[in-house]
Amino acid sequence: MRVARSTTTRDVVLEDLADPSPGPGEVVCRVLACGVCGSDVSDGYVSRKLPAVLGHEVVGEVLATGAGVDTVAVGDRVVVHHHAPCGDCRRCRRGHETLCDRFRTTALDPGGFAEQVRVEAALVPELLALGALDPLAGTFVEPLGCVLRALDRARLTAGDELLVVGAGSNGLLAVAAARARGVQRVWIREPRDDRRRLAEAWGAVAHTDEPVDVAFLTTASEAAIAGAAAALGAGGVLCLYATTKAGAALGVDGEQLFLRELTVCSSWSAGPRDMRAAYDLIAGGVIDPLALVTHCVGLDDTARALDLQRRGEAIKVVVVP
Repeated sequence: MRVARSTTTRDVVLEDLADPSPGPGEVVCRVLACGVCGSDVSDGYVSRKLPAVLGHEVVGEVLATGAGVDTVAVGDRVVVHHHAPCGDCRRCRRGHETLCDRFRTTALDPGGFAEQVRVEAALVPELLALGALDPLAGTFVEPLGCVLRALDRARLTAGDELLVVGAGSNGLLAVAAARARGVQRVWIREPRDDRRRLAEAWGAVAHTDEPVDVAFLTTASEAAIAGAAAALGAGGVLCLYATTKAGAALGVDGEQLFLRELTVCSSWSAGPRDMRAAYDLIAGGVIDPLALVTHCVGLDDTARALDLQRRGEAIKVVVVP
């Protein structure tokens, strides 16, 4: 099989590898589509993994199953998750399943930017039947799951007012998810006119300093974080969804955190429950993410896919091997 391996944060090479074989409890899938995530173009995140076959927003077709697998069969089309928590450790019990040691050690082999992936046994119970859903739509289950988990950690509920900072694909998914949750109003801050208009078409309103209950940030800009914190009403929650640089100052006034009882939270990845909730929203037609796909490229163009996402020239790029 062919894979697209990132050797540096900017360089990608195509390689030929032996087709994977499933061990007991494992599954091998032909990759139908794999979305490009913001983490795939985050230098700080990617540099620790290199060289690596990136890509984790995967939809596949089952090619082979190992001994003992009875939940899926050859020919099934599935949404694939890339990590699995244990469910029993202290972190899992406290709602931090994405920080579980097992979650961090499970992974796809070799990664989604490949013609095939081996799904290890711990991940097989998390496979979700794609059914009649478009594979491109299926690649949004994982990122939407991440957004849903973040909104849960920020305690966003019906009747709240939400400020979304950044109208890339995750910001737009947050707009859609919040509206599905029945929030009173979703505000948007986005410097690019085209993206702000898209957010407004999805139901957001341009923010003009109204106080909000939750601010959801898809950017690590210190100025944006400080501005969002200032927009919070009493008791508000600042939700950091984008990874900041090591040592970066948040620009949040500690006195205001105390006097106005503000909360700062972060959210990393998605657990099995978040994946199922995201799948239900997409498969049920509540959220249709296909309009966010601006570019589809083949495996040979993985480097261009990453560059398009990195430069902000695309809302969402999907690699179709």
